[in-house]
Amino acid sequence: MSALSPSEKLFEQFCAANGIPCSRVVAGADRSPDFIILLNGTKVTCEVKQINPNDDDLRELAELRQEGSAGRYLPNRLRGRLKKDVSPQLKSASLAGCATLLVVYDNTPFKSYTDHGDVVQAMFGRNTVTVLLPEDRSLPPQVSAPFFGKDRGMGPGRNSAVSAVAILDGGPHPPHSLRVYHNPYGAVRLDPLVFASLPVTQPVLPDTTTVEL
Repeated sequence: MSALSPSEKLFEQFCAANGIPCSRVVAGADRSPDFIILLNGTKVTCEVKQINPNDDDLRELAELRQEGSAGRYLPNRLRGRLKKDVSPQLKSASLAGCATLLVVYDNTPFKSYTDHGDVVQAMFGRNTVTVLLPEDRSLPPQVSAPFFGKDRGMGPGRNSAVSAVAILDGGPHPPHSLRVYHNPYGAVRLDPLVFASLPVTQPVLPDTTTVEL
């Protein structure tokens, strides 16, 4: 059995601290999930991922230490993960009718890649507006209300084996909490009530039709 990643260790600690039965899945020949947990009697299969520091993160950290300040444009790194098929590890569980969680931990120094806006845009598409130019160019352009556009990670036929995306919040030491974003397109619905009494917020519920940035 391979060594646990930092995100997997922290997820185990979160489960232990909150009395959540958690068992590690022994990897087989096929792509296997990481853990199976029990939430108020409901079996949930979990795949745990982490976002590691890249060269830009390390350069910014070095600049901050040397100069005392730093700043740059932060890309949505979660989008790249969700645009890939992240659900092969969870597919068998979903086909068997088991709810699933894709747990993501930001393992970078600044914890800037799993903000609410990044998560919902990675799941549902880029924050987009439509701009129309009137025939009379003396009039101002017409700008639509913001909506979710291209590059969505969740949708009909896309990552439907994922019941919800859970962001593991906190630093390298306890306590930790979860932000759970249910997938409205998930093949298996995860009942929000299973998180009762746990340090969990649920910004997007299973039957949500409107999502705020």
